[in-house]
Amino acid sequence: MKNKKEVGKALGRVPSGLFVITARHQDREDAVLASWVNQCSFDPPALTIALALARPARMLVEASQAFIVNVLGTKSNDLMKHFFKTLAPGASIFDGLKVAKGFHDIRILRDAVACVECELRDQTTFGDHVLYIGEIVSGKILKGGDPYFHVRDNGFNY
Repeated sequence: MKNKKEVGKALGRVPSGLFVITARHQDREDAVLASWVNQCSFDPPALTIALALARPARMLVEASQAFIVNVLGTKSNDLMKHFFKTLAPGASIFDGLKVAKGFHDIRILRDAVACVECELRDQTTFGDHVLYIGEIVSGKILKGGDPYFHVRDNGFNY
């Protein structure tokens, strides 16, 4: 690529939402802030999510074959900030959050705008991320409101 700087600027203008992907397998659970989530099918209804190879939540998605997408809203600043924090040793990512349990006992963030529960149907690794296709098995409006979306200055980093 000969004009990487310009490509980065253009790629950064592609808008994306902000979501928290939650996953659980046996007694392990995790949540990760994500922006690469998109609907990819009407029938059956499905979403794609992309998670970095280094994300521990990725292994839980693969082990359980399921995940939940929690949609953050324009008024979800406190919830968003929670996922930027570094956890203290032994702490749970869910400490201090209002949660409910969805299917497969995966946590739902009750302060999210909405949630969509998915069963993993396919995956592929490309570059530094894994792309997952999840068939939607349930979903609901939670707190409601407008979803958060953003653009980046540079499309080559978060």
